[in-house]
Amino acid sequence: MTIRSARSAKNALVALVAAVMLVTVAAGCGGGGGGGGEAAATAMLTPTVQDGVQVFGVVGQADLTFSARELVASPGRIRVDFSVAKGSAPHNFVISQLPGASTDILSTGESQTITFTATEPGEYPVICTLHPAMTATLVVR
Repeated sequence: MTIRSARSAKNALVALVAAVMLVTVAAGCGGGGGGGGEAAATAMLTPTVQDGVQVFGVVGQADLTFSARELVASPGRIRVDFSVAKGSAPHNFVISQLPGASTDILSTGESQTITFTATEPGEYPVICTLHPAMTATLVVR
């Protein structure tokens, strides 16, 4: 092998490695892999407070998860702004132990706001009734 052909082979290898890295990085920019561009689920979400109401933004995602696994609140009024990610199956947000803490079944791109009161500290299961393995927990401290 001549020096010139060795350089050409090395340049081709460098170009191949660069192309593979570019494709890998580009593939990782799309979100949760569900085609909907959703972000990976957050382990714990704390609310913003608006006019004394604790506010959470929660998304039902294409990978059949909620955007947060745990919502941490203080006793009092809670608002959940629930939406369904683009490209996702229909979802709802239900806390059966708390009156008023459930949305309708929503389709991709739809949203609904619910407001309810949680006065007792504890852990309240959240579920999508269409996908029973799609769960989260409201923790009231």
